[in-house]
Amino acid sequence: MGNSIFLSLIAGTCTALGAVMLFLKRTWSNRSLAFFLGLASGVMVAVVVFDMLPSALIFSGYKKAIIGFAAGIITLWLVNSIAFSRSNGSDSLLGLGYLIMLGIALHDLPEGMAIALGGEMKARTGMVIALAIGIHNIPEGMAIAAPLIMGGMKRFSIFFRILLLGLITPLGTIAGIAAVSVVPGILPLLLGFASGVMIYLVGAQLWPQAGMKDRQSRRWGFWLGMVVILAATFI
Repeated sequence: MGNSIFLSLIAGTCTALGAVMLFLKRTWSNRSLAFFLGLASGVMVAVVVFDMLPSALIFSGYKKAIIGFAAGIITLWLVNSIAFSRSNGSDSLLGLGYLIMLGIALHDLPEGMAIALGGEMKARTGMVIALAIGIHNIPEGMAIAAPLIMGGMKRFSIFFRILLLGLITPLGTIAGIAAVSVVPGILPLLLGFASGVMIYLVGAQLWPQAGMKDRQSRRWGFWLGMVVILAATFI
């Protein structure tokens, strides 16, 4: 339990790390951004395919896992639709920054649950999920910080807000651990849910964003992430 919470805390603070990197370095090459987004995509897809979904199916049948998977995708789709539906119409950079922060906050809770559920299977699984989430939290921190900087907010205020945002991930981990402890039979449902969340994040956010930066670097990062997790699964 303690290890999963610690991992989720590190993953959550990577959002603030993204903001700091934006403070320190104003320009990043599109290839670098595409590679790291692709790497996070590959890691997350591999974890779902080789660890989380098979474990959910083995535990107590496929129905709960499938229902959870569909619920995870639908939940994240609704979150994106609600949180970002008016982002293009906002004439306030500060308002846009807060809107992005809200959307990411709603993402971070199920991501924390994914770390907890991965840790319930194997310590390594929880670790690689936390690594993948931490990697993709870095550009999320940049996405929040950029409009807030342009809107005139001081860097310390931005950092403090994003650091608080990072605490939502360990809160999700605690919620996931509590759910499994209280209702053990819910594990396949939650594993399916977390898998749906991760696949949606890859398909709707990470992969398209990486493609807009550099498609070739995106592919290299993706396959590296897949190979690393595949090798770790069978070693």
